[in-house]
Amino acid sequence: MKKLALAYHSLIEREYEKYRRSKERIEEAYLTIPETIDTIVSCLKCDLNEARKLLDTLNKMGFIVFNGKDKIRSLHFDVAYRISNLTVEYGSLRYPLETKIYVRDEKIPSFTDHRFNELADFLPPETYHIIKHVLYKDPKGIEGFGEIEGFSDFQFKAIKAILKADKKAYILTAPTSGGKTYAFLIPALILILQDKLKGKNENNIKVLLIYPRKSLERDQFNKILAILYRFNQYFKIFGPKNAKITIGIDDGETPWKKKVESGKSFRGAICPACGADGKEGGELKYIRAGGKIRIRCSNCGAIFDWIYGYREEIWEKKPDILLTNVWTLDWRLPSKTVQYDYEVFKDLRMIVLDEAHVYQSLLGGNVRYLLKRLEISSKAKPLIVLSSATISKPKDFARDLLDLEPNKDFTIIESIETGENKKVIYLILAVNPLRSWETVVYELALLFSTIYYYRKMQSVIFIDSIRELYRIFHQVRVAAIYYHEPKDHFNLKLVSDPLDPYAYWPYRRNLNFDPIRTPHQIFQKIRLHHANIKDREKIEKEFIDGKLGVLISTSTLELGVDYPNVTFIGIVGVPFMLESIPQRIGRAGRNLEKTLHTTLAVVILRNTPMELYYLYNPESLIEGFRNKDIPVAWKNTAVKRYHAFSLLMDEMAREGKSTYILGPDGRFSSLEEFLNDLMKITAKAESVVSKLNAKVRRKEDINAQLLLEELKEELKKLPKRIDEWKRLNEYALVAGEVISLIMKVARRVWRFGERIKDEEVKNLARDLFILLRRVYP
Repeated sequence: MKKLALAYHSLIEREYEKYRRSKERIEEAYLTIPETIDTIVSCLKCDLNEARKLLDTLNKMGFIVFNGKDKIRSLHFDVAYRISNLTVEYGSLRYPLETKIYVRDEKIPSFTDHRFNELADFLPPETYHIIKHVLYKDPKGIEGFGEIEGFSDFQFKAIKAILKADKKAYILTAPTSGGKTYAFLIPALILILQDKLKGKNENNIKVLLIYPRKSLERDQFNKILAILYRFNQYFKIFGPKNAKITIGIDDGETPWKKKVESGKSFRGAICPACGADGKEGGELKYIRAGGKIRIRCSNCGAIFDWIYGYREEIWEKKPDILLTNVWTLDWRLPSKTVQYDYEVFKDLRMIVLDEAHVYQSLLGGNVRYLLKRLEISSKAKPLIVLSSATISKPKDFARDLLDLEPNKDFTIIESIETGENKKVIYLILAVNPLRSWETVVYELALLFSTIYYYRKMQSVIFIDSIRELYRIFHQVRVAAIYYHEPKDHFNLKLVSDPLDPYAYWPYRRNLNFDPIRTPHQIFQKIRLHHANIKDREKIEKEFIDGKLGVLISTSTLELGVDYPNVTFIGIVGVPFMLESIPQRIGRAGRNLEKTLHTTLAVVILRNTPMELYYLYNPESLIEGFRNKDIPVAWKNTAVKRYHAFSLLMDEMAREGKSTYILGPDGRFSSLEEFLNDLMKITAKAESVVSKLNAKVRRKEDINAQLLLEELKEELKKLPKRIDEWKRLNEYALVAGEVISLIMKVARRVWRFGERIKDEEVKNLARDLFILLRRVYP
């Protein structure tokens, strides 16, 4: 496969060379068969027969498009060519005003820098033996049941450093698909495993994994489930007796016990038992039986007692690994149920913030103080790991987010760009001002779905607005269902030349095109994806399984999710954060066998000066995030005041006082009693609140004690204000009654004026109505 990828990449480079030599005329970027063979021979130093075989294989895989008897293009360049000339109707003006193509190589880390058995150099023998059994993939198929043959230098350094734990935090930065998950997950698993082997059965969460997107959380959850299944199977057979590594997800979708429905899907998770070895596993579902709630596979019937599925179970039993998000944590920490009844976060050992670059600006300031509150709740010093592909200045970012001193308190582990190349073709497209960019997007969706229909290569189109997302999808539906698009693109009488960019029929392979049925089938392969869409888990699973071809998505699919068949990316408009560009493009070209490590990224610029700037400055679009600071609003007074107050609520909850955050915290009965409890906490909370103060860059900080004094004054004034609000409410009720009575009088006066035919009386009623509308519109 590596030879095929190199051969294919060499063809793309040759096409790109022709494109540049022809003054960026993309229609000139094609190859003849002899040129193609010569290019492969020059790249691989092989003979003509081998070059022809490689070309034949590329063609069978769908990566070659024939544009006549002796003219071919790589699939990616051919798609770029047809997108550059998009039109709705044959012979009409094209929608793109101008396009630029920019091809670059991006490194894919080599996972052969270190052999798996090098872990034995710093792990105890009994720990290494189990880790190897669970995670190692022997090329000969003799040892191990995992998927890891070796490690990149970045991964190995990260695993070794985190296990050494001589710093308070570790910052992991590596490109998308750079192996960051294993870099923090393996140390976390080793930490848990060593406790199990020592017979420690403390009821506490060991590792807290914090994710910014639920789609990423779900993707990672399925991967971790497969690993934990192998661990727990090992324990079941070889011991230690009754040992098992447990897991749970606690977020807004985690149900209360009383709301669990038997037979309902559990987070769209896939069974790790019957889903092993590349098989399609059954869906995990809740089951109620014998007064217990468990997670069971709908296919093989396996029951997983090490997966905790509802809130009370998670808080009481405390899984070894808990997945959550910062918004859920902010609701959990002030809860009496969480803090006092269950002490959920006590003795927490490790906190991981994946895709940490998301935590910037106001959100970053909130996360900084949330981590401080979490540390106070844990009554320990948990190790912190930040992981991301797009942290531009990791030292400054980590210092501000974690309030730690660089080098002294935390270490940055960066990936050195070595290894294989991923070929990325950027097509930057400016839409004609007289044309609609929405039309370009829906035509793009139909083209991508057509390619999937015939060549099984998937695409994701990113649009940041949900409203625009639905509008585009509606336009696609109308075009496909009512106008049977793309039927004209397959009409050989209308467009017979394969070099004509309007022709899509060169993509056709084994399947024919039926003008009535095929457009409907092409449309059926397109779906929407956003945070609140119904059946989101089902859509994601069908896309992973290759049953869907195109997802039109908001930023929900931007981070960390692994879709092996995706090779085309569409980005509509320039995202607010430039680091979203490499994150989105990083979703594609990840799998060698399915995509040959090749990506076409179509960036559609809308008609604003700010976006059109990037047409002529593509480097600023692609690499711009590297030069920007990532702001963390830790000096924002409102942010710190909010967390000072929240910390008071945390303390109140830890003392067993009801905070009424969650249902089990108790029903709100007396405001005076609540305020009295809060005032008592405030009077003795100075030492705790001071923990919010900066340890680094202290001179720039706002003193938390001053904010506490302000809060005390506000709380003292609150009873008086509440009395004023009550009086105002009473006045409002009386005023409402008066207005209602006047309205009745005005109606009767109007009727009386009509009956006696007195215009003066009717005018009086009309004036009353006008006055009432001014007072109560």
